[in-house]
Amino acid sequence: MRSGLPEPELNIDVHDDDGRFLACIDLGYRAQKVGIEYQSLLHARRYAEDVERLAALRAAGWTVIEVTSALLARPEELVDRTRRALVASPSPR
Repeated sequence: MRSGLPEPELNIDVHDDDGRFLACIDLGYRAQKVGIEYQSLLHARRYAEDVERLAALRAAGWTVIEVTSALLARPEELVDRTRRALVASPSPR
């Protein structure tokens, strides 16, 4: 937000068009379908599940920005990726 981005929503439950639960996204922008997911080493055991969950989100039209500790060390890059995703997403209805 200090970089001029709108405040994201936290822990967004995402459902497909049939109402089936797809995922709870760490944070993001529901109207623009832009999600931000932190991928830590704690997720290593769940790697295959995370790959499938992110694939389902993308199939449902979401842009997912995966954040690692390396990306967190470059916050300007994270802000830029988020800004680009928001600009590229369809306008909220």
